Amino acid sequence: MSIDLSQLALPSVSPEGLKVLDIIASPEPDVKLLEKTILSDPILASTLIKYANSPLYRRANQVSNVPASIRILGLKSIRSAVAMATMRAMADPETATSRTILNHNLDIALLSKLIAQKTHPEYADDLEFLGLIHDMGMLILNQSFPDAYQTLFTRSLNEGIPITTLEEQQFELSHDIIMAAVSERFRLPEAYVDTLANFHTHKPTTNLEQHTAHYQCILDLAHHLSPLIANDGECFVEEIVDSQEKLGILLELNESQLQAIVEEALTKKQ
Repeated sequence: MSIDLSQLALPSVSPEGLKVLDIIASPEPDVKLLEKTILSDPILASTLIKYANSPLYRRANQVSNVPASIRILGLKSIRSAVAMATMRAMADPETATSRTILNHNLDIALLSKLIAQKTHPEYADDLEFLGLIHDMGMLILNQSFPDAYQTLFTRSLNEGIPITTLEEQQFELSHDIIMAAVSERFRLPEAYVDTLANFHTHKPTTNLEQHTAHYQCILDLAHHLSPLIANDGECFVEEIVDSQEKLGILLELNESQLQAIVEEALTKKQ
């Protein structure tokens, strides 16, 4: 089956979500206007509160309102909540495939943020966001061709075949290509677009001179670690360019440090 992007049910960011993205991107964000805009979109407001209570930000006490959520998340991470609201709007929560993809994205966002905090803290918010949306293209394919994608996805789970290999066989494109098309809807900078569009096909990383290399390395390493924190039955296979050993060397993380990251992620998920 050969498809083109016009056949896909691409996600649409709500008008309020777009306004939120513009407020965050402004030189001096108006926090009061941000709060008012979020409150005018019940889905976005609900998602923001859920995101503030997710394993990425879990605290002793539950967060129950938008102002507190904004304080906890910080402006850059609110962008992640907009992405999450958009994904949840297009993903059927009753299907196992959608739930598995959403949970995987949350796991990668959590691991990527923890790795970045240990290696390059200045990129932690960027990696959280990239981890959260990196597989949105899978949700789009699943929404557009549910029967075909369910069969393909189940095969990846059962036979351990990389999901991108099966996508290219079935649709003659992968979800990376779809993410390149979707990126402009989230006002994403060029470095984000390059990372998402080439995630499974980028050249082997040899140094960390550019911040896109940091993004690639940390996302790759998060995928190597993700089976260690995944829920039962939620470990589909993605093709990762660089080995865990190489990535550990590039990021200057030894085995005990990697194990500590996994343990911290498991603790946050409890």
